[in-house]
Amino acid sequence: MEINFNNDSISEEPFEKPVKKRKWDRWIYFAILLVLVFSFLRWLISSWIFDYADGFLMHQQFDVKFTSDVRVIDYKVKEGYAIKKGDTLFSYEFYDTNLRKDLVMDSLKNQVNNTTFENQLVSMGSQIAKKQSLVADMRKRLAFWKDEKRRKEKLVYINQITPNELANVDRSIDDLQYEISSLNADIKALKDDMAKMSSINNNKNFLEKQQNQVSTIQNYYTSPVNGNVDRFRIMRGQVAYKSDIVTSVIDKIQYVQAYIDISDVEDFHEGDHVEIKLPYTFHTITGKVRKIYSISEIKDNTLINKSIDDNKYGVVIDIVPLNGKSWDVVNISNIPVKVRKLKFT
Repeated sequence: MEINFNNDSISEEPFEKPVKKRKWDRWIYFAILLVLVFSFLRWLISSWIFDYADGFLMHQQFDVKFTSDVRVIDYKVKEGYAIKKGDTLFSYEFYDTNLRKDLVMDSLKNQVNNTTFENQLVSMGSQIAKKQSLVADMRKRLAFWKDEKRRKEKLVYINQITPNELANVDRSIDDLQYEISSLNADIKALKDDMAKMSSINNNKNFLEKQQNQVSTIQNYYTSPVNGNVDRFRIMRGQVAYKSDIVTSVIDKIQYVQAYIDISDVEDFHEGDHVEIKLPYTFHTITGKVRKIYSISEIKDNTLINKSIDDNKYGVVIDIVPLNGKSWDVVNISNIPVKVRKLKFT
């Protein structure tokens, strides 16, 4: 019996032909490679074709600020309203914590001074009453000695008493009259002092009252320009501290303030047309260079690339719409933008 060792084992499973797989991963890697190569070429070539500048797109705006602390009392307009030059925006009062503390202390001191003043008046009035009582008593004694003088004159006339006794009565009368005159002079001086003190105290109280009224006087702020009222950053009744922006008056006129790198100064000229890339859309707007300023400035911190050794100085240029109007597609202000200009124009 011969055995065939090369005979394959019989399987009941059906034979399936393997399916050829599509190599999608290679296409994905290839697409990524193309994107990287395109981005690199674009970055490399764009620096040869375009000049770039960083800037801010802004509206013409007037910020309402004060050099001292103020409290906003009430707004006379609403946010977004169109106003003209001279229109009243809001009412306010000056706010100074030190001044208010001083006013409170002055008020307390004034009350203490008024109490002391009243005590002085009471004391002086008591002295006047005592002296007037003494004068009244002395007048009674004077009347007695005058009657006594008339009686003794008659006795001297009939030689019942000597003239010396009559002279003693005259001296008593003279002493009483002198004391009465002295007391009356003291009473008059005290009354004059009381009148002067009352006048001085009344004037002081009047001046302090006027000072309090001046410190809380209501002032009105009028707009120096035409435009639309922006949002109220300080609410009614709140304090706007020194240099805080209360609100802003926005004009429709827009412009871009950009910074040219020192190395690109010769590539930008007044009147050049430029493209402006907005940060929230892929569309660009066009404008022209209105003014190039002579003095370079430090760039705004938000425009300085701190990851590389960037030139932080730049020449300031102003860019405005081509038609002299506003960019209708722009609905926000104070945003960073990218400015681009062809090198060969």
